[in-house]
Amino acid sequence: MRALRVWKYNFILLLALAIVNSGLLQAQSGTSSALSGEVTDANGAAVPNATVTVTDVNTKATRTGATDAGGHFLFSQINPSTYQVTVEARSFASSKSEPTAVGVGRTVALNFSLRIQSNSQTVEVTTQQGLLSLDNPNTTTTIDAKVIKNLPNPGQDLTYLAQFAQGALMNTAGSSNDAKAAGGYGNVEFNGLPATSNGYILDGYDTNDPWLGLNIGLSTNLVIGLDAVQEATVSTNSFSVDQGRYAVAQVNYFTKSGTNAFHGDVYEIWNGSRFNAEDYFLHANDTANNIARKPRSTVNEFGVSVGGPIRRDKLFFFGHYEGIRIALPIVSQITLPTPAYQQYVLRQLAVGGTDPVTGTSFPAQPAEIPFYQKIFSLLPAPGGSPVPIVGCPLGTNGDGCASQRQASLNNSDGENLIVVKIDHTINAKDSIWYRFQQDTGLQAAYTDPINPIFNSYSPQPQRTLVVGYTHLFSPTLVNQFNPGASWYASIFEPNNYSRVQQTFPIVLASGSSSVPFTTIGGNNNTYPQGRKVTQWQINDNLTWTHGKHTWKFGINTRRLDVSNYDLGEGTVPTVTYNDLAQFTYGAAYTASESFPVSLKERVSSGNLEYYAMDTYKPSPKVTLTAGMRVTWNTNVTSAKDLFSRTAESFLDASHETNRPLNQVVLGNVHNLFPGTPLFVYQPRVSFAYQLLSHTAVHGGFGVFNDIIPMQIADLAAMNAPNDPTFVGGIGGQVGGIAIAPGVPGSAIDAAVNANNSFQTTFRSGGAPCVGIQPGAATCPLAVSLNTFPSGTLKTPYYYQYTLGIEQQIRTRGNLRADFVGTRGLHEPFQVQLNGYQTICDGCFAPFPYQQPLDQRFGNVNEFRTDANSSYAGLQTVYTQQWGGLTLRGNYTLSHCLDEVSNGGLLAFSTQGLLSPLPGELRRQYASCDYDVRHNVSAFGLYQVPFHSSHAVLRQIFGGWSFSETVFLHSGLPFSVLSQPYIANGNGVFQANGASTVQFNAPAYANRVPGVPVYSKDAVTGVTVAGTKQWLNPNAFVSVVDPATGACTGGDSPVNCQFGDSGRNSVRGPHYTSSDIYISKTFPIREGITFRLDAQMFNPFNHPNFALPSQVEAGVPGGSIPARFGTLQSTISPPTGLLGVGLGGDSSPRMIALQGRIEF
Repeated sequence: MRALRVWKYNFILLLALAIVNSGLLQAQSGTSSALSGEVTDANGAAVPNATVTVTDVNTKATRTGATDAGGHFLFSQINPSTYQVTVEARSFASSKSEPTAVGVGRTVALNFSLRIQSNSQTVEVTTQQGLLSLDNPNTTTTIDAKVIKNLPNPGQDLTYLAQFAQGALMNTAGSSNDAKAAGGYGNVEFNGLPATSNGYILDGYDTNDPWLGLNIGLSTNLVIGLDAVQEATVSTNSFSVDQGRYAVAQVNYFTKSGTNAFHGDVYEIWNGSRFNAEDYFLHANDTANNIARKPRSTVNEFGVSVGGPIRRDKLFFFGHYEGIRIALPIVSQITLPTPAYQQYVLRQLAVGGTDPVTGTSFPAQPAEIPFYQKIFSLLPAPGGSPVPIVGCPLGTNGDGCASQRQASLNNSDGENLIVVKIDHTINAKDSIWYRFQQDTGLQAAYTDPINPIFNSYSPQPQRTLVVGYTHLFSPTLVNQFNPGASWYASIFEPNNYSRVQQTFPIVLASGSSSVPFTTIGGNNNTYPQGRKVTQWQINDNLTWTHGKHTWKFGINTRRLDVSNYDLGEGTVPTVTYNDLAQFTYGAAYTASESFPVSLKERVSSGNLEYYAMDTYKPSPKVTLTAGMRVTWNTNVTSAKDLFSRTAESFLDASHETNRPLNQVVLGNVHNLFPGTPLFVYQPRVSFAYQLLSHTAVHGGFGVFNDIIPMQIADLAAMNAPNDPTFVGGIGGQVGGIAIAPGVPGSAIDAAVNANNSFQTTFRSGGAPCVGIQPGAATCPLAVSLNTFPSGTLKTPYYYQYTLGIEQQIRTRGNLRADFVGTRGLHEPFQVQLNGYQTICDGCFAPFPYQQPLDQRFGNVNEFRTDANSSYAGLQTVYTQQWGGLTLRGNYTLSHCLDEVSNGGLLAFSTQGLLSPLPGELRRQYASCDYDVRHNVSAFGLYQVPFHSSHAVLRQIFGGWSFSETVFLHSGLPFSVLSQPYIANGNGVFQANGASTVQFNAPAYANRVPGVPVYSKDAVTGVTVAGTKQWLNPNAFVSVVDPATGACTGGDSPVNCQFGDSGRNSVRGPHYTSSDIYISKTFPIREGITFRLDAQMFNPFNHPNFALPSQVEAGVPGGSIPARFGTLQSTISPPTGLLGVGLGGDSSPRMIALQGRIEF
């Protein structure tokens, strides 16, 4: 151990010296590439000291070097482009290669065999460019300019290119354009690791949203600018330590440059509703007097690019403009109170009554009648199919209280992008480029199906400046300096916030699937919210070639300053009801409201990373790579010290009831975590061995640190006393019962009064439990709290390892198979630690009976980093080129297990994140949210060859091309849950004091042995109009009977336990999709062409169904909730013509036309 510590300190010292001398020692980055090769004579003997010249075909920039004693050469830190290599040696004829494309972040090997010189001559040769991956330690997929231009790409989104990388899994679990299936985060997932941990890097600059860790899409949520990108590479298992701020995939893009020839294009893509099929469920709830209409939609995406010389061979420019205009078609399923039920409610409010399910008595609430009249006036016209609800006194079988129909809605969205790049070759040793980018637009963030007054919008501007400077100290020592800065804003709220508040000052939502009314008030309980982010970044990288070694050193630092407006969340009260009687009699089950001292805070963080790596080639057939990446991630800080938290974990804190809260909760804290590690060490090694002339084996092992997204700051910023949350209502701690504010017994007013009392008590250091009633579970001013682990934070990291074989097939084909494994450690999750239950002693273990661990607090949510994951997969890739045909296919057979998925903060699927039971994290260990057994992705491009001397025939039959993409994967997993316990006012109290435990804890249902889990046959009372049955309702038993609100079989410690079905125990439907482009190119004159595309997305109109949204089971032979286990909506790829997450439905067939002039 002592020797290991000494080694670490020496290594740190060496790296520190490398940083100090960064002008001389710095590595190849995501903006650059390399050319390598070997020069031999006709007998295969090495030719040393041969002069090698590399020329950029487009700009004529040159680099010159020489072969070493083994005949090898390497040109590092060259810009991605097309190059011609010339080799000259005494007594040999000069040899010149054919133009060779060098992709971003790739090392391309060219081998030369020289001939004896007969006369002064230059021989143009076809060099041997191997397809085997001997010089690249990463698993890398390159998408070149030809593929980018011709590949079907819904929305022309940059992140879509990553879907074709080895091991990529498209997120079809909710990260879609369909608002009904929205809720998942991350467009693409790799190797059983979070979809929120992929790095999207443009010209060496991080483009991720640091707040969420996602690819940053702005007004349309698309990452636009595809036409400005020259090529992209996707590296997974990045054993090269010059990549790795992000733990999973590094997706590098490189912007086009100007050349000595003027070039560019002008294009427009148009789609209209006449070219689109209808939503699969559009007419599912039609009645004779209510026929759903297909909503109107239009998409216009247009742009222009131009590049050329400012000063020939020296100074070049490239410019790009892109605009999108979208008329959004939105189809939303809504459930509304029927007119008869509305009148019934208004009558019952005046007299009060009894809950027929639980037996609870509710007082008369005549003061709420005007408020309910306002609610009903905001509702759209009634109609649709009746929906049965437990406890409904109207209609047949309780179907007279609610009706369900499809609502056709419209909204609009737009975005504009400008890119300008300047390239300057200063001299033979110095070159520099600059890129400026500006993005503007107004996002239709939310379109409300109840009333357009609740629609919300978000202006989202962004500006970025990035520079790349390359200096050659010598042919073997090259440095690249790559600084950049950016700013963007993303603030969300309704157009006229004050008017909306005057119209309807709360959000009223169902807290249980047994009452499926659509939320009234939209997303107003989350507004105002958003952020403004400033990012600074510096990369400095160097490559030094010495003999058989290539040394790389580098430093990468980033600073983030965020103006956080999320403190506005919760300032609009959220009121929930858990059964129909509560809605009928105006009774709030919970009424929560937050009280921030400020609606804005400034938080900051940064990280510094440096690395050293050696690539050793003992022979042309063997490449060994070893390196270390060291990371320092700073603590997240609050500029105005608005963080609040305990000094240690909630479990380690004192729970003495009479101890004042200002001695437990630290207010005005500067640092988010009590402590963070000084360094995270990430060693990585890899090898490649050419077993035969066309066969290679390769493998590697590495440690990868993961960055916790800055949104974690919200947990401390939203704590008492600076932003406390209080909960009134039946399930709250502070009293009140009425739903409406400003009426006698208002639950919202009770929360307001509680905050006033709390602030006075906290400031004065008073006892928090004064006035507690005998037998009360919590103190009158019990406040919610977010806490963090004691001591130094355990940062998340992953072990990644691979072993594979690669076979070159003739000259243009390649087959690769890899075993890929990952192991995640210290992954984040959140757990509720202050829950309790009031049902019976021993019920719903591990929750204590009658009172929580600490009566001074309500819900206590602790952020921890103790979760684990594992993944094993066989990944195969086949690529081939035959003339005009280009093929790529990926197949993965894999299994993934974890305790929490997607980084623990943002859900991958619509079901969201299920917190573990306190102390029972291991119970959650099951299939990952993104676990699929079989996964296929493929594309093909075909340029039809046609040659004729007849101009008319060439016009008709020449210039045709076809391209297609295909995605197939088996079903994604999800969980089946139980109903919430609500009988006799009892329950499991944990979620902000509410009993709806399934929203936080894994309240799984029980499985019925021997009964098939899946059934596509309609079930009376369950498969209602607008749904398709997927799960068998008779295969699951809810722990709680929805007919009584009590435990199935009676309340006892035997019956009242969380079910045995387990996390992610069932799977949704398989996913299949395909897109096709048909293109015709017309020559206009020399150097100018016109291209016409028919772009068909889901051309066969195949419906892919989202995971069931109603997953709370019932009791077979008794009460089973309507829509349990049914398919209710369709999904599409996570990007589309209609943007992302805007509510537009991109799942049906859509046909767009593109016209493009290229010169």
